[in-house]
Amino acid sequence: MLTKDAVNFKHAHIFDEIKDEATEPVVTFAYVRRAEFFLLPKKLQRLIQDNQYGVIDKRQAARLRDDPRSQFWANEKTWRKVSYNTYKNTAQGLAVYPKDPVSTTKFSSSGGANAAPDYSASEHFLSDSNQANFLANPALLNSQYGEGQAKYIAQSMQQNSRALKPTVVEVHLPAVCIYKPILQSTVLLKASHQVRQNFSNHLLQASETVEQLAEQYTGYKNANLIYDYNLGFSNRKPAKPGTSLRVPDGWKLNIEGSSSNSRSVVIKWQGPTSGQVTLQLDKKRPDEVSFWQHFFAVKPGLYNVIVTASGAVDTTTFTVEQPTLSYEVELLDEAGEPQANMGYKIRLRNGHVITGQLDQNGYANVSGPDFENAKVSFFELADHDWSVGNIT
Repeated sequence: MLTKDAVNFKHAHIFDEIKDEATEPVVTFAYVRRAEFFLLPKKLQRLIQDNQYGVIDKRQAARLRDDPRSQFWANEKTWRKVSYNTYKNTAQGLAVYPKDPVSTTKFSSSGGANAAPDYSASEHFLSDSNQANFLANPALLNSQYGEGQAKYIAQSMQQNSRALKPTVVEVHLPAVCIYKPILQSTVLLKASHQVRQNFSNHLLQASETVEQLAEQYTGYKNANLIYDYNLGFSNRKPAKPGTSLRVPDGWKLNIEGSSSNSRSVVIKWQGPTSGQVTLQLDKKRPDEVSFWQHFFAVKPGLYNVIVTASGAVDTTTFTVEQPTLSYEVELLDEAGEPQANMGYKIRLRNGHVITGQLDQNGYANVSGPDFENAKVSFFELADHDWSVGNIT
């Protein structure tokens, strides 16, 4: 049976031409660190926080630079939306793309939004009006071009009538962030929400006394500094050899942060003390944040901390210092004359009492880490016989 127009099988198939044009771009989104996120303008923060837009890297930004839905931002004194060329040449820039893009349809150059779709150059012999008629009435296409060629043309028109929509693949990348200690900060070894006393157990030997034990761990030969942490023992009821006592043993520092898309974090610290610990996290939804914290023993010095979570890494460095408080004690009479060789005592906040004697000028200088809120008194003077003078 002869058709009106013979089918030319040597002609490049319409489907082959379509496959080259209809490749669907795959978009993957990157993670924005919390510290960087809060530096962005509020408008851009809302777009990312509401999951409307995601951040794309420079390679994808170059591929999607002609897509009208792409947004490019640059920080030049302030953040502002810029063209791709400006974004490409700026030192600090950000490219975003919608996470749920709206389907796009290719239109012919001869019409506007209501024009018929462009079905490739190989079908130029079909006018816009004929294409609309053939889509609505397939029988008309068969009668015009014959069964074999009509089937090919109809399939190609239906293929091209589908909207070309980028395939969005959301990749939930692991992320980790350290909140405290802050980078390049200084941490003082005194009781706070971030620093707390560390304790260990000590088995009292027959050759030891509790006073010696207190001096070993606290620097002060005062048994009460040990008994305060061990109920049931006191100077009146001393601990016997073989007793396990809880003793203050330095300080612990809290490191805290957050992580997402990971079931564990590994904390590694190096400095005057070093160590490593793995924290297991609860299972969360994609991109949901898990908060974590860990106390570890520290001593004065410089520390470097590395935290990893399924390949994501964050680091911080900080300095730990032992605070030292000093007191200058000077005793003068009403005429301003120094009271030489006067005995004094200083009661520290932990209850320990330090005694000493003023020099020939009625002066003494004492210092230590536990001198905060210390109280001074004199052996030979009642409390009402002296008062605090002008402090310079």
